[in-house]
Formats: sequence, structure tokens, C-alpha cells
Amino acid sequence: MLYMDESRQPELNTNLVSDRPEIEKTVRRVCKLLNKLSQDGAIYAHGWVGAELINSLVGDEERAIELSRIIQRQIEKELRSVHSAKGSSTN
Repeated sequence: MLYMDESRQPELNTNLVSDRPEIEKTVRRVCKLLNKLSQDGAIYAHGWVGAELINSLVGDEERAIELSRIIQRQIEKELRSVHSAKGSSTN
């Protein structure tokens, strides 16, 4: 898994760029489903989906926990990017 191998980040980036259109469509569909829930339900479901995905990708508990940390950093990076873009569009 490229996410867990820092030496292969260029390959990961290439794959993500290639997959970006399908990733965006999938994210929009998932968000549409989650937004039908209450805010608390959507947040809880997001965590559950993330845990299920990680468990389906990584069988080893320690590697799964490390992947969850990597994903959390990615979420923080995406949030900063979104908020930064919103700030620049209102200035």
C-alpha cells in the first residue's frame, strides 16, 4: 500500500491524479448519503466507514492503527486546504 511507504510518494501522487475524477464522484455520492443523517450520525458513520475500510485493507492491528494516523493527517490537510480556499475566495 503506497500510503504506508513514504519512499513511494511520487507513485502514490501519480495514482491519485489518475484516479481523481472517480474519487471525486465517489466522495460526492458518499457525502450525499451521509448528509441524510443527523450531524452526529454522519460523523459517527464517517468514523465507522473509515474503520471498516482500514480493516478491509490491513489485517494487522498495528499497521491498521498506523494507517488510521496517516488518514487522519490527510483529513487535516484536506480541511486546511478547503478552509484556505474559502478564505481566499472571500478576500
